[in-house]
Amino acid sequence: MPPSDDDLAFLPAVELARLVRDRHVSSRDLVALYLDRIDRCDPAIGSYVEVVAERARSEAASADGRTTSGQPFGPLHGVPISVKDLNFLEGVRTTLGTRGFADHVAGFTDANVARLVEAGAIALGKTNVPEFGSIGHTETELLGRCATPWDLERNAGGSSGGAGAALAAGLCALAHGSDGAGSIRIPAAVNGVVGLKPARDRISSAPMFGESAFGLSTAGALTRSVADAALALDVMAGYELGDPGMAPPPQRPWSEEVGADPGGLRIGVSGQAPFSPAGMHPSSAAGLAAAVDLLEGLGHHVEEVELPIPSALPDLLLTIWAAGVAGQPFDPATYEPVNRWLVDVGSTRSVGQYAAAQYQLQLMARRIVAGTSHLDVLLLPTLTGPSRPNGHFAGWAGEDIFADQTAFVGLTPLANLTGQPAISLPLHHDDEVGPIGVQLVGRPWDEATLLRLASQVEAAAPWRDRRPVLTPR
Repeated sequence: MPPSDDDLAFLPAVELARLVRDRHVSSRDLVALYLDRIDRCDPAIGSYVEVVAERARSEAASADGRTTSGQPFGPLHGVPISVKDLNFLEGVRTTLGTRGFADHVAGFTDANVARLVEAGAIALGKTNVPEFGSIGHTETELLGRCATPWDLERNAGGSSGGAGAALAAGLCALAHGSDGAGSIRIPAAVNGVVGLKPARDRISSAPMFGESAFGLSTAGALTRSVADAALALDVMAGYELGDPGMAPPPQRPWSEEVGADPGGLRIGVSGQAPFSPAGMHPSSAAGLAAAVDLLEGLGHHVEEVELPIPSALPDLLLTIWAAGVAGQPFDPATYEPVNRWLVDVGSTRSVGQYAAAQYQLQLMARRIVAGTSHLDVLLLPTLTGPSRPNGHFAGWAGEDIFADQTAFVGLTPLANLTGQPAISLPLHHDDEVGPIGVQLVGRPWDEATLLRLASQVEAAAPWRDRRPVLTPR
């Protein structure tokens, strides 16, 4: 029996691509299904900030023409996706979440987005972001708030908040995102989906950037399944002319790692929350403990580790983060409070302080990687606790917002600092606060082991049947 519309909307992208390829469903039907769901469900969520319905319908018709004529097509042929509003899609409004860019229409497509499109994906629109992606809470004066579909009173996280909410609500099949301090993994954890942050230099930031956010940020995707995460990586990865670095190529396609035996791994687990005054929320602690039990039951050796995290780390990262916001070419008077404060910080710290922060962070990254080099994988909570309610930061000073967000994201930025790949998996579900993610951090450039382990975990404790209860209008 063909799946119902509701079931179809929540199928992984790999399965939808197969249905399109085998002509069990058309791309036009999928686009129509998702556009209808966006129209009915998204007003309560706020995941999309721009929907390109006619463009998507036209591209779907072209995709179906290639299917019926037998022309070659890519692995995401006819699959509807969303694109994060920090990235450019030619001919579509791109705001970066800031009022000074509110009416900008992109004149080109970012290379990592173009790779998805060239693989056959069809963009439905742009998803909601915090201004410049600077915090893990999606709510701005320009674009409004984005709620998690699991609890409309609670925020979808960020900075790929709209991406995570849209995917969790069945409003796209795969969601493009980016991660500079956890911005794929944070909304993946909050919204109950998979979020893979690839290794540094794996996915190009061309043509706008060499190293995005001074090497901290990378593009990637939020997905329903580990197989979808592997496919998205296969599609998006690769060098573009002029990139400052190039990750070593995989031994085989990452999609072939899904289902492969990871063997018995040595996994280090840490529940450290050194920058969270309240410590770990019980839901995060419970999710981590359940993950330990699962991994041990699968035959892996799990041991507690103390990560070498100096107390100076947050302030050094703040120096780099503030410099990025201070360098934006807009009027700071139009910014959200947290970004006005970051501009003040970035404008008052000297070039020498910035250079010193870069040097010290690189040394810290070396120590962290060296201190865990005896391990195959690290297991960490994705977040220290649940996302904040919508409207939580109204009236707050920028400095206080940033401090709260530093506590919330916990150790998630470590993988951005070291450049290691990391994946958030929706292993735990709390009856009160909803989805709880745990993250696996791999060795440098070793997405293969992460994907083998993550797919083993998914098979042992599947999450695909969990769906939020939506009340469409």
